[in-house]
Amino acid sequence: MKAGIVGSEIVDSNEIEVGDDLSVNIVLDESGQVVGAVADELIVATGPNGSIVDEIIDVLDADGDLVMEDEIITVYDADGNAIARDEEIRIPLEG
Repeated sequence: MKAGIVGSEIVDSNEIEVGDDLSVNIVLDESGQVVGAVADELIVATGPNGSIVDEIIDVLDADGDLVMEDEIITVYDADGNAIARDEEIRIPLEG
């Protein structure tokens, strides 16, 4: 059994479930040429006290270079109510 301390409570790692889902959509222009892609990754960790959802959306150009990344982390209590949310949008500097 692996256990960790969250706040002042001991949490058994066997009580936490983690799931991950990734979808990638290719963006085409009107002539069918690839102009980019959008990757959406969703990571969910759920335990007896609630859940944490981390969604990362990457926008890529036709060469596969990152154009923009949007990450949203939401924390839910055991009743499914959102109790905290943080969003960060990153745009890489050219260089």
